[in-house]
Amino acid sequence: MDAPRALAAARAALVEAAAALAAAGARPEQLAATVAAHRALGFIPVREKLRRTGEGFLLGALLATPAGDAFEPGRIVRASRQVLPGHQSASAQERRALRQLALDSGFDEGATLVLDSRPIPLDDPEAMRGERGPLVLRETDAGDVEVLIRWVPSAPDSALRPLAAYLAERVDLARGALAAARTESEHP
Repeated sequence: MDAPRALAAARAALVEAAAALAAAGARPEQLAATVAAHRALGFIPVREKLRRTGEGFLLGALLATPAGDAFEPGRIVRASRQVLPGHQSASAQERRALRQLALDSGFDEGATLVLDSRPIPLDDPEAMRGERGPLVLRETDAGDVEVLIRWVPSAPDSALRPLAAYLAERVDLARGALAAARTESEHP
């Protein structure tokens, strides 16, 4: 298989995985980008906010959109007004402020946000050959070109797995978790 076909097959597998999760009742995570505090018109202060950039399904090492795009996930936060007791560490205070910022930016309470994710260049074979993130384009031992996943960020190339098999496994795990959650909510 040549590179353009391998990338098209990867996109198709991502679309299929997202559709399977949506059909199973999974709620997509919201993609958001951080917009730094700035001044509008040069003098009106505008606070930092989060801008919605899309949605997709978190599948372990990557986030797949219904359109077949893939992202390397950034920070993950749930929008909430959770009030915790005093004497919090600085990192806990930072996470709390981030959850509140998500609400202040218009995200629904309880929504899961994936912040500042990096798009994976599935339309550029040369960029994909040079990728070191979760998805890479490599030539297999059989001489085919295939999109592979690095499911642990520090894993060497010898640990790469075929994307389609990885997605099938992650979708099955998510379906099982959704079914267990439905059963638990029906029979507490």
